[in-house]
This record gives sequence, C-alpha cells and structure tokens, in this order.
Amino acid sequence: MLFPGRLTVTPLMDMEKEKILIIKHGALGDFVLSVGTMCHIREMHPEASLSLMTMSPFVAMARQMNMFDEYIIDNRPSAWNLPYMFKVLAKIARGKFSHIYDLQASSRTRYRYYPLLRWMMPRSFVWVNYRKGVEYKIEKKCPVGIGAQHRNGIHAPFKISDLTFLKGEGKHFDALPERYVLLIPGCSPNHPYKRWPIENFQELVCRLADRGIHSVVIGTDIEAEEVNAIAGASPMAVNMLNKTSLLDVPQLAMRAIACVGNDTGPSHMASLSGCFAIALYDNRTKQGALRGANSVNLISPDLITKITVDQVWETLLPKLDEGLQEA
Repeated sequence: MLFPGRLTVTPLMDMEKEKILIIKHGALGDFVLSVGTMCHIREMHPEASLSLMTMSPFVAMARQMNMFDEYIIDNRPSAWNLPYMFKVLAKIARGKFSHIYDLQASSRTRYRYYPLLRWMMPRSFVWVNYRKGVEYKIEKKCPVGIGAQHRNGIHAPFKISDLTFLKGEGKHFDALPERYVLLIPGCSPNHPYKRWPIENFQELVCRLADRGIHSVVIGTDIEAEEVNAIAGASPMAVNMLNKTSLLDVPQLAMRAIACVGNDTGPSHMASLSGCFAIALYDNRTKQGALRGANSVNLISPDLITKITVDQVWETLLPKLDEGLQEA
C-alpha cells in the first residue's frame, strides 16, 4: 500500500537505455571490413544507444551508417602519451557502457585499455574481445578480489559489409567516361612491397585503350608518382589524383566495369560495393584478401612483382567482353 504523498521511485538503472560501445580504429581496409560486424552488433542490441570509438578520419564514413549516437575519437598516439590515453579512457568510463565490443583486438586495447577500464568503470560491464571475425571472448567485470569470469566459444558469423550506401560529393563524376576500369595503384607508404610495379599498370592501361576502354586512376599525394605516371601512359586514362574522397570510392566502383588495385583500403571499398574487383598481393597476405562476392585475389607465391600483366589481363578479359556485350 502506498502512503499518501509518497512518490514511487523507479531505480535509475531500470530507466536507463542500454549503452553499447564499439572500438574500431583502423586501418581503412580493416575498418570497412568491420562495417558488417557493426551492423550485426546493432541487430543484437536493437534498442541500445550505440557509440563508436575510432580515429577521426573514419567518423564521416561512420556517420553515413546512421547507426551511432556518439563518437569517441582516439587517434592512437604514442603509448607513452599517458595523459591522452587516460583522457580517452575517462570518456569511456563516463559513458556507463554495459557492453564494450573490441573489434580492434590490438595490444593497445587488450593489454592497456581493458585492464585499466576494469578499475575505472563505475559498474559491471561485458568486454567482448573479437578476433578474426569469428570468435567472441567475453570477460565480465566482477567485484574487486574475485577476478574475471570467462566464457569462451561464443560464435557469430562474419558479416560481409555492404558499402553501397556510402556517398561522397562526387564533384568530378560528370567528367567520367561511360566505360572504364578503376585502377588503385597506391597503398600505405609503410608497405612498399604491396605495390604492383608502375610499368605493369601502364601496360594494363595501354591494353585497355587498345580495346577502346578508359582507365580511371585514383590516389592522393602519397601516390602522386604512381598515379601521374600511369595516367600519362595513354590519352584514354583519366587522372583523378586528389579529385576523390574515400566516400566517393564506392560510387566510382559501382559505375566501373571492373577494378584493379593493390592491398589498400579503397580496393576493399570497391570490392564491398559489388564491383568486379581484382586485388594484387604478395605472399605475405593473410587476412587482407578482398571479400566481396565478385572479387578475385591474385596472390603471388613470392613478391608482388611476380604477378604478370598477362595474369591480370586474363582475369579481367571475360568481364570486359561481358561489358561489351551488354553495351
């Protein structure tokens, strides 16, 4: 029986909306491969408030997913920058998250962020350590002195990302030829071994031109040498150096007959936009191969230079003929 004038108070935790945090920094290729998994997490928590901790270059892409309520920026400075790290962790602790999905699963997140958050978080939480897109390992915070509880073997299917929703400004799209092959000759400057030789791309451009097909070559300043040299190999090559953003790549790929690129984020984006994409790898490739339904991964048994233009051309040719018949 309620006494007159006394309020019935519902505990605050019952009123609060569940709050979920996803951690995914990068690199670009890894981030785009995680988009499908992020959508899967949303399906698992349909009513929750979802936050993303990522690097600043990926926020614009994440906003187009229309899925996140908040962003925590972590640009991963030096491990010795302790004030920055604690500032980031304090934002997480204030977030009062019930679940934290660590899609990065790096030494930074596993061995620094997680142990510190176990002490900083004001309430119990579930930490999901996601590895290789298959296995979840859950560690739940317990009262001090009891230690973590572990539950292993919780599986979730790897979700292929669909990036067709991404749209950039497309400032130079009107100048694009009707039929073209998209070429992505760059990659991280820290991994020059991932770059197929410039002269091979140049020969590919000339072969395409002989069949009346344009090439569209994209890249930024760090690939300027490659882009300029390849686009200069034929009048039918279009130089798009610094004329596209990351958000433009899916739409560029969807318009293309096919795409040929190195092991780099834009190649993954093209592949996950439904484009017929050929990726070129040396023998150090492990988990980085393209995963789009129409993708072909050419992996050298040795250096990437061992992949010949003939191999790429033979893989590409059926798609060119198919496009010609459709035209």
